[in-house]
Amino acid sequence: MAGSKADGSVSLLSIARLTLRIHAHCVLRDVTMAVRRGEIAAVVGESGCGKSTLLRAVIGVLPDGGIIDGGAISFCGTELLDAAAYVRSDLMGRDIAVLFQDPGAYLNPIRRIGAQFSDYLKAHGAGRDWRETAIAALRRESLEDPEKIMEAYPFQLSGGMRQRAATAMTLSLAPKLLLVDEPTSALDVIASRSLLDRLKRMAGEQRCSIVFVTHNMDAAAYVADTIYIMQSGRFVEHGRAEDVLHRPSHPYTRVLLDAVPYLT
Repeated sequence: MAGSKADGSVSLLSIARLTLRIHAHCVLRDVTMAVRRGEIAAVVGESGCGKSTLLRAVIGVLPDGGIIDGGAISFCGTELLDAAAYVRSDLMGRDIAVLFQDPGAYLNPIRRIGAQFSDYLKAHGAGRDWRETAIAALRRESLEDPEKIMEAYPFQLSGGMRQRAATAMTLSLAPKLLLVDEPTSALDVIASRSLLDRLKRMAGEQRCSIVFVTHNMDAAAYVADTIYIMQSGRFVEHGRAEDVLHRPSHPYTRVLLDAVPYLT
């Protein structure tokens, strides 16, 4: 488990009774959660249960036909659902970042890594020292010879290196809130553990709050302070990681745990 010490009882991210439908189908039902500064909250459930849609609601990018029928989402006291577009835009990247399932796929294949770092950092207020920021971010992802990587095109890097370069870009601005969507699904065991360790350091050292969406109870057990179990768009159980893992109260939680026998 993460073992990070979340700060007090004040929530950095607060979601209250969020209900969302896509056309006539209700995808999220009365979802409530609170994430404190420095806390890693894992949202665990099978594919299609609404986990990724929850992240999309936070950043304001709903699926086609998506409509929020009720509820509230606030970040550092700012109500996001009612916020103007420029307010959301200002928060995204700088204070709120998203790490997707395959971040390397979001790199532009015909632009050098350094040019993409430049665009990303300058768009969020970085000055002349953007290059130093980029190189430091690449080093934190254990990428050797970051200067050479800055000059490379994505197709010149291995799949793992592209993933780490894109991750470095996402994390380069030290966001207050990181939304992570199935980040280990395309990684081998060693790369997965390295990324999870990186998330734990971010929470512990930088006091970054992290919402970690996964179908993998093993990953949640390793990284999370708090676990939310989602089934069919609802949270059916949540609590401290050790309580959910060792004293589950809902049958669906026990089903998920039974899929990872050594956790039970």
